[in-house]
Amino acid sequence: MVRIALWIAVPVILYFLPVPAGLSPAAWQLFAIYIAAILGLILRPFSEPVVLLTVIAASSVLFRNTGVVLSGYANPTVWLVFTAFLISAAIIETGLGRRIAYLLIGRFGRSTLGLGYVFAVTDLALAPVTPSNTARSGGIVFPIVRSLALSLGSPPGPDGRKVGAYLTVLLYSISLTTGYIFLTAIAPNLITAKFGQDILKIDASWATWATGAVVPGLICLAIIPYLVYRLYPPELKTFDNKTLSQEGLAQLGAMSGKEKRLLVLFVLAILGWATGSLTRIDAPAVALAFATLAVVTRVVTWDTLVGLKSAWSTLIWYGGIVGLADALARAKFFDWLAELVRLHLDLSGVNQIVVMGGLTLLSLALRYLFASQAAFCSTMVPVFFTIAVAGHLPLYPFFFLIAFATCYGTALTHYGGALGPVLFGEGYVGQWMWWFIGGMTVLMSVAVHMVIGLPYWQAIGFG
Repeated sequence: MVRIALWIAVPVILYFLPVPAGLSPAAWQLFAIYIAAILGLILRPFSEPVVLLTVIAASSVLFRNTGVVLSGYANPTVWLVFTAFLISAAIIETGLGRRIAYLLIGRFGRSTLGLGYVFAVTDLALAPVTPSNTARSGGIVFPIVRSLALSLGSPPGPDGRKVGAYLTVLLYSISLTTGYIFLTAIAPNLITAKFGQDILKIDASWATWATGAVVPGLICLAIIPYLVYRLYPPELKTFDNKTLSQEGLAQLGAMSGKEKRLLVLFVLAILGWATGSLTRIDAPAVALAFATLAVVTRVVTWDTLVGLKSAWSTLIWYGGIVGLADALARAKFFDWLAELVRLHLDLSGVNQIVVMGGLTLLSLALRYLFASQAAFCSTMVPVFFTIAVAGHLPLYPFFFLIAFATCYGTALTHYGGALGPVLFGEGYVGQWMWWFIGGMTVLMSVAVHMVIGLPYWQAIGFG
C-alpha cells in the first residue's frame, strides 16, 4: 500500500505544481505522467506491464493522445526486443542451444568465472559487425547463455543463483562495454560521432573511435566478469566440465533436421546483422525475418511463440515506456531540459579534469530519465558538447568520456536500452540487485576512463 501511495502521490503533486518557465503546461503535465511510469518501474507496486498499461490509460484519458502513447508499439527497436525472445526460444527448444552450450562447457567450462570470460570474448568478436547489441547479445549470445544455464540445472527461480543469474546480469555489462569499443557495435554511437564532428569539429572516424576506446574498454572488459563474480557470486563455482559435456552431447545424439534448419537461419541472421550497412536492411527486419522463417520452416510452432509469457509482457511494458518517451520528446521537454543544463552550468575557475568528470557523472545521472540510448544521444549529447566548446575543455578527451559513457551508462537501469528488457525479462535477477550491479560496473568504468583513459589519450596525441 505504501508503494502504491507513493506511485500515485508523487506524479499527482508534480502534475499540479507551477509550470517551470520555458515549458508548456501540457509538457510539464506529461512529464508527471512519465515520472509515474519510471517510478512504477522502480517501486513495482504491480508488475511492469500493469504499471505501463495504467500509465498509458491515464495519459490517454488526460491528454487524449492514445495514438501517440501507443506509437511505441510501432517502434522497430521494440520489435527487435520482442523477436530476441523468439530467437532464444527457438535455439532452446530445438536443442541447438544445449548442443552449443555443451561444446562450450567441454572446451572452456572448468569454472563459472571462466565461462564469463568466454562470453566476454564472444561478444567482443561479434561487436564490430553487429550494429545492435540487442541483436548481438540478446539474439545471438544470450540464447547460448540460457541454454548453458539450463544444462547446468539453473533455470530462473530458486536455482537461478547456481550460474544463470550471474551469467545473465554479467552479459548486460559485457554488451554495454563491447558496445562502445567499436563505432559500429551499436547504432547510437553513430549519432554521437556525428555530433562530435559537427559541434566539436574533431575527427570521429571508426579508427579514431576504436583507438580511443580500445585500452580503457578492454581493461573494463577484463575487470567486469571478476567484479560481477565478487558482487553476485554464483553458487556453482567449478564442475566436471568434460564429463558433463560428453554426457550431454551423447544424450542429444546426432543433429536433428530442426537443428540444421535453425543453424542455417542463425548463420543467415548473423550475416544479415553484419551486412546491414551495405544491404540497408536494419536489425529489427532481420530479426522479424528470422522469427517468421523459424515458424514457416517448422523449427518452432506458433503455439510455442504464443506461450512465451516473458516476451509478451516485455512487449507491453517496453513498448509503453518508449511511447511515453516519444510523446515527451514531441512536447519538447527534453529540448527544454537540455537548455536548462546549458544555461545553469558555470565552468569558470574550475579544474578541467574535475569539470570533465563532473559532466560525465551528470550525463550518467540523467540516464535514469531516458528509456532509450538513442534518445539520450540525440537530446543531451549536443548539450554536453556545446558546454565543452564554451568551457574550452580538451575536446578529444571529453568526446571520449561522454561518447563511451552514453553506452556503458545504460547499465544503470533495466529500461535504459533495448537489451535490458530482454535479459531482465527472463527473471533471473531482481530489480534492485540488477541496478546495484549496474551501478557498480558503471562507477568502475568511470574510474578506469578517468584514471587510465585520460593519460592514455594524452600519450597517443588526443590530449
